[in-house]
Amino acid sequence: MRKPFMSLIANDRYQIGCTGQTVYLLDASGNELAKFKDMPYAYDPAFHPSGEIAAVYGNTGMMAVYALSERRLIAKFRVSAASDAQTDRVPCFSPDGSCLYHIEGRKGDRPNSRLSVYSTADYQPVLRLFEKEPKNIFECMEFDGETLFLLGYFRKEDGNDYFVTQLLGESLQNVKPLDRHTYDFYQSAMRVKQAGFTREAFKWSALSFMPAEMGASHREYTLDDLKRMKPSLARLWEEI
Repeated sequence: MRKPFMSLIANDRYQIGCTGQTVYLLDASGNELAKFKDMPYAYDPAFHPSGEIAAVYGNTGMMAVYALSERRLIAKFRVSAASDAQTDRVPCFSPDGSCLYHIEGRKGDRPNSRLSVYSTADYQPVLRLFEKEPKNIFECMEFDGETLFLLGYFRKEDGNDYFVTQLLGESLQNVKPLDRHTYDFYQSAMRVKQAGFTREAFKWSALSFMPAEMGASHREYTLDDLKRMKPSLARLWEEI
């Protein structure tokens, strides 16, 4: 019997479901087309804008890329120096499909985050951003149009500075501060959204027990609440 999907994302032709040990390719109706066991702890999928390619990140620090119509693995490569890389995040493709972006944690007692950019021509790295910025931590990212938005914080000795920001060129621009409650909510909400609003993703998120007074009314959040909210980093940035 198949385990519940931790993540399940869809476009108009395919669905990608991840249970951890297995990546499933389904058609739009949910019929199984293929399954892949190329790496363990694979939970984080993303579609290429063409809809014909998907990237999946695994918590051992590996990335796999699949050609969906051909039902095959086309690339597999290490994206993190750490073998246990649960701080790395859901990848995303640029709107034109030429690049794959990925947030990657670094080794050390107080690791920072780097933002890596890979060419989809050969999945080789073409850019490493913020690798030497020891206080930058990124939790999630999302394209809105041509602009990449990031959620994260700057680590400080007396408390962190939380933010939502835009990446323009190779630098963070228009950084907007967040309070801790708003940051905590969006950190979890975006993870559930990027997993396709599955029950498993919600169950393992802080939102399943986070009082809604931290962001809305005096009750606990439900998965349906989150679906109705449609959390968006771009909208959060605009509203601050």
